[in-house]
Amino acid sequence: MKFKHALLAVDLSRSSDDLVDCMENLKTLGVDKITLVTAVSNPYPIGPEKFDTSPFEAKLKSYSQNLNEQGFDADWKLHVESNIYAPVTILKTAKELKTDLLVIGHRGHNRLSEFFLGSVATEVIQRANLPILLLRISDDPGVGEVSICKNLIDKILLPTDFSENSDKAMEVFKNKKMWQAKVTVLNVQTASPSDNTKLLQKRENDLRKMGVKHVHSDTDFGKTWLKITEYADEKDMSLIIMGSQGKGFVKNLFIGSNSMRVARYTSKPLLLIPADR
Repeated sequence: MKFKHALLAVDLSRSSDDLVDCMENLKTLGVDKITLVTAVSNPYPIGPEKFDTSPFEAKLKSYSQNLNEQGFDADWKLHVESNIYAPVTILKTAKELKTDLLVIGHRGHNRLSEFFLGSVATEVIQRANLPILLLRISDDPGVGEVSICKNLIDKILLPTDFSENSDKAMEVFKNKKMWQAKVTVLNVQTASPSDNTKLLQKRENDLRKMGVKHVHSDTDFGKTWLKITEYADEKDMSLIIMGSQGKGFVKNLFIGSNSMRVARYTSKPLLLIPADR
């Protein structure tokens, strides 16, 4: 699984400024091309007024230049339609461009009505059939620290419930760019403790066979999504990688899934790998 071409969804706010400023660290994943995408609703669908899109175009051109200076092959797409539905537009653009990765910023669970991890990001996660990188941005754009402004592959947390879908996230480590990461495979047990040593050892061995040099495993107990977020904070992980659906794929397809809860509450960058559907 390689990440060469990323689609970066932006709303042209100061939070988007923060995201674009820190895209250079996507190179650690292997990304060398970024296409910016913005969806804007036309307020004059049938009236005589002409909608001036020049401010949006100027902003996207500025972002593109910034990305070029960071060493990326950059491009942008502006979609202006009446009653435009951003999730569909974003995913349609990703499909048309055949991008390998979709990047979205979010502010966590306190701002669910906004573009970032509101209805747009939530629906994109549920509909997407390509990997999604969620990046936690500051509530104080332009001032607070942005999580992407760190080395993404320094310390990686790889949660597993030993299901086929959670194991799919391991395919990321077939990418040579990921081999230098320090990887922790974490299993959170929600029922009575059981011996998972052999299952964890198998995943450690599989990662080493792929080429990962530094890998170990750990076990925690409690609510899955809560323990994942707490562990990532306590160990100062640089990135969480997990399948977007686990054992409860059908039951938890929508908002109640562990991956969605981690997405809402973690302060760390989160790379979601979709299940085969």
